[in-house]
Amino acid sequence: MVDDLDLGELRRVPRISYYFRYPLHRHDFRELKTEGGLRGHYAAKPLYGSLLPSGHVNRSAGYNGDIVALFIPIEAQTVHAACLTFAHIAPERIVLTSSRRNWPAIREAAERSICMMLDGGMDVSILRGAFSIGASEVK
Repeated sequence: MVDDLDLGELRRVPRISYYFRYPLHRHDFRELKTEGGLRGHYAAKPLYGSLLPSGHVNRSAGYNGDIVALFIPIEAQTVHAACLTFAHIAPERIVLTSSRRNWPAIREAAERSICMMLDGGMDVSILRGAFSIGASEVK
């Protein structure tokens, strides 16, 4: 369970720290519940369209519609049990007209992608690999 893990350890896992470059805290994670009950916790964020030559995010490029989700299964005993998964929505759905991020749409896409992975729609061994991550299209 996410409460039992050292979340600071996530920053030392390259496949995670590549996408989540800031420290993650308990309040960054949301519960993922299905008909079967609590399945785990996840954090999600939209991705910008490009990186600068320095490797930093190019915020002026805007969001490209890709969303990365970090899922920690309820039975996880180490951070190495965490999985990354991707979703994609129309880029214009990422930001509201108020210029704030559209968190309901971002979370919905992340949850669908995680559920697809849990239901066998993605190869979890790929998701736990270095940077070969599966993707899903969420309409």
